[in-house]
Order: sequence, then structure tokens, then C-alpha cells
Amino acid sequence: MKKRTLPDILTPEEESRLLAVFNQRYPTSRRSRCMILLALNTGMRVSDLLKLQWSDIELATGRTHVKKGKGKKDRVLFIKPAILSDLVEMTQKMGRTREGLIFTTLAGEPIEDSYLRRMIADRAQKAGINKRVYFHLLRHTYLTRLYSQTKDLRLVQEVAGHEDIGTTQIYTRISGEDVRRAMLNL
Repeated sequence: MKKRTLPDILTPEEESRLLAVFNQRYPTSRRSRCMILLALNTGMRVSDLLKLQWSDIELATGRTHVKKGKGKKDRVLFIKPAILSDLVEMTQKMGRTREGLIFTTLAGEPIEDSYLRRMIADRAQKAGINKRVYFHLLRHTYLTRLYSQTKDLRLVQEVAGHEDIGTTQIYTRISGEDVRRAMLNL
């Protein structure tokens, strides 16, 4: 059996530095920041994020329907109200309507995943993050934190869209803080 290694994740301080490098006066920079913010707060895959449409989101509740994700499976995620506000504001600043794809080029065309991957690596370097930062690392960061906060592996499996719980177990890493709390509270 192939041994899985623990995925690297961003620290909260690295997340803040990454999000701070975007100059939000520019529509494309605001859009890029929103893509990273959404990934860090939902654990979406690249394809889920780039296919996301306004009709997939209930703005009143944040309920988001991810359609035909990996394995052609649908799942439901929730987006925080503050992030929904950022998405609406981004769309207005880009001069777009809340129809069709959420993330597009200025010309309204779909964004290529290669652009997203390059943008993340470039922004992480500008933020002075000394590790390889790539889109799936954002997903790992979210799912690891979700497990750390809930200790509910089945919930993480559902959010991640994993068919096999064995795939999800990689997020059960035990942090030094978890060990400290457990040992000092015995």
C-alpha cells in the first residue's frame, strides 16, 4: 500500500500575507483575491471554482451547489456572508452582472486553470511565503483546519467530495497545539 505524506498547509499568518498582496483598486486583482479567499474558505477544487455560476449560490444563505465535481458528483457547501459580499462587490467593480460564471476575464471569458495556478505561485512569492504554494495547498489548508475544529472526519469527507474515507484521513494530522491541549488537560 502506498504511504501518503501529510500535505503542507498555510499558517494563518501566511494566509493573511497572501491575501494582503492584492491591490484591490484593480478589478482583476480583486477577482484573484476573491478566488483565493473562496478556496481558503470552502476547500473547492480548481475546476469547482472556475465552473461556479451565480445560479449555483443562494445569496441569502450562502448555500452553494457544486455541480458535477470530481467523479461527476454534486455536493453542497456554504460560503460565509462576508465572502459573498466580496464576490458581489467584485462583480460590480468588474462591470459584470450576477449571471453566468462568477470568475471571468475582463472580457467575460472563462479563466484558464493555468492562469490561476501561475497567479497563486506569483502572489505567494510576493508575500514572502517560503514554501511552494499551489491551488491544492489552499484546499489542504481549509480541510485540515475544518478537521482540526470539528474532529468530524465524515463531515470533512462530505465537504471535500471524497468517495473513500481513506482519502480524507490525510487531514487528521495532529497539530502540536492539539497534543499540548490534550496532555495538559488530562
